Amino acid sequence: MLRTVFLEPPVFRGDYHPSRIEPLGGNAMLNCEVRGNPPPTIQWSKEGVGIQISKRIRQLNNGSLAIYGTVNEDAGDYKCVATNDAGVVERSLTLTLQSPPVITIEPAQTTVEAGATAMLNCQASGEPPPAIRWSRQGHPLVSNDRVTVLPNGSLHIIAAQKEDTSEYECVARNLMGSVLVRVPLTVQVHGGFSDWLEWQPCSVTCGQGVQERARRCNNPLPANGGRPCEGPDTDVRSCHNKPCPVDGNWSEWGLWEECSKSCGEGNRTRTRTCSNPPAQRGGKPCNGSAVDFIMCKVGPCPVNGNWGPWQTWSQCSASCGGGEQTRTRLCRNPAPLYHGHPCLGDSSQISRCNNQACPGGPSRAQGSIIGSINNIEFGIAFLNVTVTDSLNSESRVIQAKITSIPRSLGPALRKLVSILSPVYWTTAKEIGEAMNGFTLTDAIFKRETQVEFATGEVLRVTHIARGLDSDGALLLDVVVNGHVLQLQPLANVNMKDYTEDYIQIGPGQLYAHSTRLFAVDGVSVPYTWNHTITYDHTKGKMPFLVETLHASSITTEYNPLEETLAFKIHASISKGDHSNQCPAGFEFDSSGPYCTDEDECAVQNPCSHTCHNAMGSYHCSCPRGLTIAADGRMCQDVDECALGRHSCHTDQDCENSAGSYHCVLRCRTGFRRAADGLSCQDINECQESNSCHQHCFNTIGSFHCGCDPGYQPKGRKCIDINECRQNVCRPNQFCKNTRGGYKCIELCPNGMTKAENGTCIDINECRDGTHQCHYSQICENMRGSYRCVCPRGYRSQGVGRPCMDIDECEARDTCQHECRNTLGSYQCACPSGYHLMPNGKTCQDIDECLEHDTDCGASQMCFNMRGSYQCIETPCPPNYQREPLSGFCLKNCPANDLECALSTYALEYKFVSLPFGIAAGQDLIRLVAFTQDQVMHPRTTFLMADEEPTIPFALRDENLKGVVFSTRPLQEPKTYRMRIRALSYGVDGNIEYQTTFIVYIAVSAYPY
Repeated sequence: MLRTVFLEPPVFRGDYHPSRIEPLGGNAMLNCEVRGNPPPTIQWSKEGVGIQISKRIRQLNNGSLAIYGTVNEDAGDYKCVATNDAGVVERSLTLTLQSPPVITIEPAQTTVEAGATAMLNCQASGEPPPAIRWSRQGHPLVSNDRVTVLPNGSLHIIAAQKEDTSEYECVARNLMGSVLVRVPLTVQVHGGFSDWLEWQPCSVTCGQGVQERARRCNNPLPANGGRPCEGPDTDVRSCHNKPCPVDGNWSEWGLWEECSKSCGEGNRTRTRTCSNPPAQRGGKPCNGSAVDFIMCKVGPCPVNGNWGPWQTWSQCSASCGGGEQTRTRLCRNPAPLYHGHPCLGDSSQISRCNNQACPGGPSRAQGSIIGSINNIEFGIAFLNVTVTDSLNSESRVIQAKITSIPRSLGPALRKLVSILSPVYWTTAKEIGEAMNGFTLTDAIFKRETQVEFATGEVLRVTHIARGLDSDGALLLDVVVNGHVLQLQPLANVNMKDYTEDYIQIGPGQLYAHSTRLFAVDGVSVPYTWNHTITYDHTKGKMPFLVETLHASSITTEYNPLEETLAFKIHASISKGDHSNQCPAGFEFDSSGPYCTDEDECAVQNPCSHTCHNAMGSYHCSCPRGLTIAADGRMCQDVDECALGRHSCHTDQDCENSAGSYHCVLRCRTGFRRAADGLSCQDINECQESNSCHQHCFNTIGSFHCGCDPGYQPKGRKCIDINECRQNVCRPNQFCKNTRGGYKCIELCPNGMTKAENGTCIDINECRDGTHQCHYSQICENMRGSYRCVCPRGYRSQGVGRPCMDIDECEARDTCQHECRNTLGSYQCACPSGYHLMPNGKTCQDIDECLEHDTDCGASQMCFNMRGSYQCIETPCPPNYQREPLSGFCLKNCPANDLECALSTYALEYKFVSLPFGIAAGQDLIRLVAFTQDQVMHPRTTFLMADEEPTIPFALRDENLKGVVFSTRPLQEPKTYRMRIRALSYGVDGNIEYQTTFIVYIAVSAYPY
């Protein structure tokens, strides 16, 4: 059975609108309802490219294209193609997306000076391009010759005036809305002076005064922070009237004069004059006295002192040897009072008494020392001595000081203190029947002394004792001449105890001798001396032939600052060990008896050559060319050649002979005398005494050493030459020194090594482990070197030092929400409900409704909020049917239901998610009422269905749309619900459509 099928080509249904205008960010419905048989297949394309269907762009069952959340890229030319077996039909339309104005260049607060040009820049973008209008405090600006709006929207004001200071508004407006920005303009006016006013009257009626005049800073007044007037606002000049009378005035009081009396009561006066100023031109004279008096009392008058009578003499301080006695008087006849003069003269007198000498010698001595020592004249030195008994009375203590001793001689004289002064013999403690010098001679004698040091120095001293003075002091003069052993100033001199034997060698003649030691820094130095003493023979002789003087506890000290030499000696004298026998070198003379000198030379002939007799001794001498031997008797040859005592010429040699020498021909170095002694012949050192290291070459009179190549002489040795120090190899070679030569070895640069084939290859320090990198650093090999780097996120502190983590979170803009530093890196974290963008820094809201495909049920819609989502109850009233894709509740009235027909056409749910911190006055959503044909109704007004004063939003009509805007800053995370009603009117003025919008606005806790 055949069936007849009627084919119907595709035919579009409904009205056709070639263009559609939608707000940016809203939903767009592109109609393409087609009928046909069979049902046509519908394909959408944009700009010739097929549309990719997604969750945001969907094709409805009736063929229409629904675009949710439009973006700029959605605008353009679309084509709908319907195809079935009966034909093809297509329809094109243009989608235009409109956006509200956005200020791109915002005017800045501006301050200009009066008369200058002000420019307030204001530019905006939007679709359609917005128009810019300027107003001042809400009133539109009218352009004139001075105030104009430039084509780019900026406000241009020339010759700015004070009155231009105000707040200006730049309003950018298009079909999608408007935006307003306010900017203050300040015109500063600098102050200017007015003309000077008239001079004021003179300040005085007589004499010289001043006049003033003023001007004001009001031409113009400074305004709006302008500078004040520069310069003075007053002017002063002098003015003259008749001279004024001058009253007299006292000067300051003068100083008080001295009291009229120097003691007792008197008067003091002071004066002043009428001169400050004097009275002039009829002025009044000074009033009062020109003189002032006061009484003065200086004090009692002084009383001068006067002496009373002398008192009796005191007892003499010593019974012999000279003492002192005193007497005194008092200044009490009368005593001085009140600063009177004291008595004139001495209050005491001293007189010498009992000047006769004490037994055993005087207690004091004084004298002078002159002469030269070591060729140094020391002028006159003064000797002062005191003599006292020792504590045990076994000796007498002689303490002396010699002044004016030059510093160059002071140290040397410390060892001669007893020789310089014979006081120790004169005043020595007498033991038994022995006599000291004072008892024997009455302190009148002459002593000749000769001192011989072991080092060869000889000193001669003459002492003259002249008895006692009137005070009982021994008078002594000393003359010295010769040389002494020189000592260092800081040398420690220690004087040894010693004895002297005094021998009676004739009437009025004594001979004494001694050998003595002194220690210098611990080293003993011997020296000897002898005395020859002569005195008045009528004084008698010693009770013994020989008396011995004992000197002990000798101390010396030289003070270089005072140039004084002080010493102390304990001395006593007693009979000799063999007091009535003559010592060796003397023979007994019974006529005295005396001890006379023995002539050893005549009796014993002890010397090998010449004998010389001396007091108590003898000495031997030798002829020229010989010298005395160690035994002091025999003579031995003197080697004049060795001692340099010959007279040979410089070209001669000295040859010693017994008792003499002779001069012979001298040969130069390298020569020797011939056998005949008359000529010189060369010495071949290479054969006789070869001291060369490698080669010896004899020359006339000398020789020289030679070395092999590669060696150089150093003295008589050959040392290797280090040719490498002379840069003998090329720069790219290594020089190796060898004995007698060198080798040049080809080198590789640093970081390179020589391969087996001789070429230089890189050393991989990183692989060989020879690098200095820290274990936390990465070693990167380079040709000839390497480098130590740190991984990303670490900072290098230098080669071999550990890498230090970089805290990227210290930078403010590292992360949008939260930065967490990690070793070598960092992590950005986002709050719940956000995910991290691919750039790893910024956070993006998770659209749980789309991405999680959240199913809220039949009567709920999924409301995506920033950081979360919410299922909102969106029930459709009775007689309304939910459009499955848009979720709108559309009216579906039964036939002939008039009440339903007059009710709201559509119920739309709008959801807006906003970030935290939206400012006041910002447009948030634009509501559009459509007809049943999805065309924006041309006559619609919008109103809030329920006014709530707590919500921070308001509504205004603008270009047939309802604009919801913020009334205060959104600084509280919260979800708001509003009901807005749109009334669309027909041409006749009656309500044609009613649309209710349920608007949910969610404010996030974050500004993103």
